[in-house]
Amino acid sequence: MKALEINKNLIGKEVSCMNTGEIVKGIITDIYEDEDFIGVRINHEPIQWGEDTFTTLLSTARKETTLMPALEGNLKYTKLI
Repeated sequence: MKALEINKNLIGKEVSCMNTGEIVKGIITDIYEDEDFIGVRINHEPIQWGEDTFTTLLSTARKETTLMPALEGNLKYTKLI
């Protein structure tokens, strides 16, 4: 997914994403945007990492500005299913 593809219509869509090096399936629950980044918040199947269990991910990319090109970030590993 790319930063320009992010919009409110993606909420509720099923995606595959990468978290702690594993590809997992999840659902987009929210759109995240601030001054420098844009992305999606994903609730996904649980991943065990040592003693921690992860069930959410904020997948983002840096917005393009006149001083800096867009950077893909983790968002490039997020794909609609």
